[in-house]
Amino acid sequence: MLTRLLLLLGSAAGGTLMWAAFDPVDIGFLAFPALAILALCVKNQPMWFGFMAGTLWGLAFFLPLVEWTWTAVGEPLPWLALCVSQALFIGVVGAIWSRVLTLKVVPAVLLGGFAYAGVEVIRTNWPFNGFPWGMVAFSQVDTPLLRSAPYLAAVGVTLLTVMLSLLLALGIYQLFFESRIGGLALILSGPLVIALCLTLSLPVRAEETLRVGWVQGGPDVGKHNEGRALNVTLRHEEETMRLLEQGPELDLIVWPESASDRDVRQTPQAQEIVERVSTEAGVPLLLGTQEYVDDGRYNDYTVWVDGELIDTYSKSRPVPFGEYIPLRDFFSNFTDAVDQVSTDMLPGEGPATVTVPVAGVEHVLAVPICFEIAVDDVVRDAVMAGGTALIVPVNSASFGDSAESRQQMAQTQFRAAEFSRAALQVSTIGVSGVVMPNGTVTDMSNNGEAASGVATIPLRTDLTSAATNGSIYRVGAILGALLSLVWAFALRKERS
Repeated sequence: MLTRLLLLLGSAAGGTLMWAAFDPVDIGFLAFPALAILALCVKNQPMWFGFMAGTLWGLAFFLPLVEWTWTAVGEPLPWLALCVSQALFIGVVGAIWSRVLTLKVVPAVLLGGFAYAGVEVIRTNWPFNGFPWGMVAFSQVDTPLLRSAPYLAAVGVTLLTVMLSLLLALGIYQLFFESRIGGLALILSGPLVIALCLTLSLPVRAEETLRVGWVQGGPDVGKHNEGRALNVTLRHEEETMRLLEQGPELDLIVWPESASDRDVRQTPQAQEIVERVSTEAGVPLLLGTQEYVDDGRYNDYTVWVDGELIDTYSKSRPVPFGEYIPLRDFFSNFTDAVDQVSTDMLPGEGPATVTVPVAGVEHVLAVPICFEIAVDDVVRDAVMAGGTALIVPVNSASFGDSAESRQQMAQTQFRAAEFSRAALQVSTIGVSGVVMPNGTVTDMSNNGEAASGVATIPLRTDLTSAATNGSIYRVGAILGALLSLVWAFALRKERS
């Protein structure tokens, strides 16, 4: 009993280390000991204990990782429900690991790696389109494993990270209980693979570039009396005017998601601001707005030229419980927080691209809106549809000074490297930044401040293996997870 209690406490410590691999601590290498600790805690244990330890690891990971959902909603129940639901998926991984890690090293590492990677694919897509936060791959943007992203995609980087962690765990186990030489060999194999990733190339150059002005409106300082929604648009106009006064040569200007919460097509005051800025700038203006219809609303990213709307993308993967409430009648029995989303957001049609005319040339840009940057299929489909760069409009106004916006910036970095595309994340009040196709951040704003800047971004058309084969990788991971689950149950029967 005491031993298992200590193992459960160890699992919680491992989950806490996994949280520290992400912002705000942001030490990506901690993912390896975090996963290794979970492996050591569940190895040789019954499947029910593996499930308990994995769930506890998941809670210690997700509770601090997404504490900003409590901030956004204003009460803890939805935050707790989200974290418990995600932790249960890790519980399944723990149950599988408890059995497959008793195998010889090679099958143990392969089955254990696919178990986590496949369950992560399921977790990030189901139910209600899933919750893609906390993908292991996103923790690796500051480690050499990022260089494998164009070849392996996000699911492959997760798989590689987990397998290296399992090598570490099995090496430590052998070092203490079996062969010291074998244990050291396993422990050292991980750093060797990580070092080999440094030899992988990440191209940056392109034949064409765009000079993009980006604008983060910053906090409402109470200078205007037109109401919060219109004040957001006015703040972006003011910051844009400051940018234009510096006289930069621009090809386009980008504003964030919800730069106008009022529909600029239907609200005269908002439309006047957009027309004024678009005409003054003399270049296309991209901005986020809302469109309200009889049965809901759409989250749109629009392109304006000389005061006229020429293209629109409507967010295709609204966030469940954040932008729409699935099974509203059922969940209203547990919390009044569902009433905060009074008008459900409707899914638009993909791909997440817009066409922007610049000097007589039409450029296709990928524009995944906010949380969509974390969704594999949305970003991949946009790149496959011709997106030559990533513009990521986000709205972080509901998350205070939390780590949410910087966590999203890490996702933008990862996607830039994964698909070999320059990326520009532009926020209302969070963190805005410019990322090159190799994942390097060249400019980033402070959280919660008005900011603007100019970036020359390369436009690339080459497709990475992650783009062309990403769906195949994800299906393979799910099949591998199912195989590991069946194998785990078979081992359980043998043991009994």
